[in-house]
Amino acid sequence: MKRKRGLVHVILALLMSMLLIVSTGCGKSGSGDSSSDKKTDKTETLADVNTIPEDGVITKEQFKTVAGENKKVQFKGTTDDGITYIWTYDCSKIQNPADQNLKIDFSEKGLDDLKKQANNANDALKMTMYGKGLICVPDLEVQLPEAWQSNSAYLVKEQAGKLARMSDVTVTAQAEEDSSKKEDTTAQADSSDKAAEATTAAKKDTKPQKGTTSLKMSVTSLDGDCYIIGGITEQQNKGASAANKAENGTTNSESEGSDESGNSGENSYNEEGGSGSASSSGSSGKQDVANDEEVSGSSHTCTISISCATILNNMSDLKSGKEEFVPSDGWILAASEVEFTEGESVHDVLQRVCKDAGIQMESSFTPAYNSAYVEGINNLYEFDCGQLSGWMYNVNGWFPNYGCSKYTVQDGDVINWVYTCNLGKDVGDNSMY
Repeated sequence: MKRKRGLVHVILALLMSMLLIVSTGCGKSGSGDSSSDKKTDKTETLADVNTIPEDGVITKEQFKTVAGENKKVQFKGTTDDGITYIWTYDCSKIQNPADQNLKIDFSEKGLDDLKKQANNANDALKMTMYGKGLICVPDLEVQLPEAWQSNSAYLVKEQAGKLARMSDVTVTAQAEEDSSKKEDTTAQADSSDKAAEATTAAKKDTKPQKGTTSLKMSVTSLDGDCYIIGGITEQQNKGASAANKAENGTTNSESEGSDESGNSGENSYNEEGGSGSASSSGSSGKQDVANDEEVSGSSHTCTISISCATILNNMSDLKSGKEEFVPSDGWILAASEVEFTEGESVHDVLQRVCKDAGIQMESSFTPAYNSAYVEGINNLYEFDCGQLSGWMYNVNGWFPNYGCSKYTVQDGDVINWVYTCNLGKDVGDNSMY
């Protein structure tokens, strides 16, 4: 009987100890699973403007809090050199959230050779990024603590020793006014010869000026190095030319048709489309530009192409009997401008174009991704040229991370269907690497 009582006492002591531990753990200062801890674990909804963390990563869970909403969110970073950069994401275009590394390192050093390659560009800026695939095409604004000489620029990337143009860059430079120079300029306003000399000197002086510069662009890749290169168009010098013509009795209207293809090197860019790589379209900003270049009428147009050029370099891996379906130049359909109905998807356009051109095409609906999957075009199917082969698409240089039947086509879009033999790496999609 004493043993039983002793055992009961031990059990009661243990229960009291457990209750003490539990009560301590539930307290505000305890280390248990308190309500405050649960709130901390929950991902907070992204704000309209967010600071980029030190590692640069905005997580998948964070993007989930705003995905599909009709709003835009911004991510702001600042470097030790005083450069501020702001990413803008359109949440309505985010369908499959994923981690995004938005950190950028900038450099203006050692770019003389690049400037020469870009037809003697006046300004250049190197941007090094550390991310992979994009969940949508974001806009990027870079604010420099100096005034560029350039009034136009392009975002480019080096590919096969050439500069591939990714998008246009809007340049807004504001130099600090020098009161003494302002007086001199006023005094010289009536002298066309001195005005011309000042213009020539300005073109030669490419050193950074005091002031600020804003560079705005669309970005289709978050990996590796890319460059912003800028030049001076004829438009910037139109004022001096007009003054000179006025002095000689010539009207201003004669100068308004001048060529504005500046010296920033557009003609030196590699815009070849044979491989259907990200550089093939060279038009990642077209979705935004389309609204400004809207033509009269209700018709909508886009450009579409179909290429299997990568197979030409991997013929030894091609299944026997498939050779006849590979064109000698790789083009199943050269870039063609076609009309589409508002609301149509990339899959809709592909189906109609292939039907009209008599090109075989087969696709199936994939419930897992709630989208159509293109299995074969022109009798070339996935795995026909290796275990990593199949069809992919990009729009304006971006490879969406969702199916083609979920991408709604917009005016001016450039759609490239490309056959990859290496899981996208050979056609410009580095999101898997």
